[in-house]
Amino acid sequence: MRHGALVVALLLGACAKPKEERVTSREGLTAAELPQPRGAATVRMDQGTYSAPSVRFSADFLGDPPVTLMLVALSARSEDGGTWQFRMAVDETFVKSKHATARLIPRTALGPGLAVVDYQQAQGPSMAMDEGTLELTVTGKQAKGEVRMKDGRVRATFEGPLTVECTVPPAWLGGANAQAAPAPVPTSPEGGTVRVLDEAQATPQCRSVAAAFR
Repeated sequence: MRHGALVVALLLGACAKPKEERVTSREGLTAAELPQPRGAATVRMDQGTYSAPSVRFSADFLGDPPVTLMLVALSARSEDGGTWQFRMAVDETFVKSKHATARLIPRTALGPGLAVVDYQQAQGPSMAMDEGTLELTVTGKQAKGEVRMKDGRVRATFEGPLTVECTVPPAWLGGANAQAAPAPVPTSPEGGTVRVLDEAQATPQCRSVAAAFR
């Protein structure tokens, strides 16, 4: 299977209970997935309006096994301190089609076709939307989408600029590029796999991803 490393995540997602429930912890989030400062990307829902600098697309190229993990995320906050965020796993077809639809799940383990959405009003509990779908479309450098519940109601809409981040194994950034690259970081506390941010798009893999969203 091309994305064999994601099999466990897919199985976990299939066991999700179809209801909206409270999120008791955000320990599973990386620093990049925590709420950003307010900015040009806007989320609108009945409970309020939230914003962030951008919708983010990240591509993690793993060398062994040769797997590419792709994620679209938005972590926004409101003026009163509320937060709204989603994480949506995608694959190479999204890079070509610029469109994806995912089923909402309450788990943080993701595979292509699955997404996690949660929000928190100021001083209130964090709530997960775990029944329905998230639809995303990218046109040029702009992302736009909506969260629709199982009964067809639109619970939230979002739009804003898309930024692209690409990480690769350190060995892929050879020579001078490797010296200028950030220090390698582990993909997870448990795993030994490391990768570095290819900000200069020195690798053909990252150049290809960046070119797709210009």
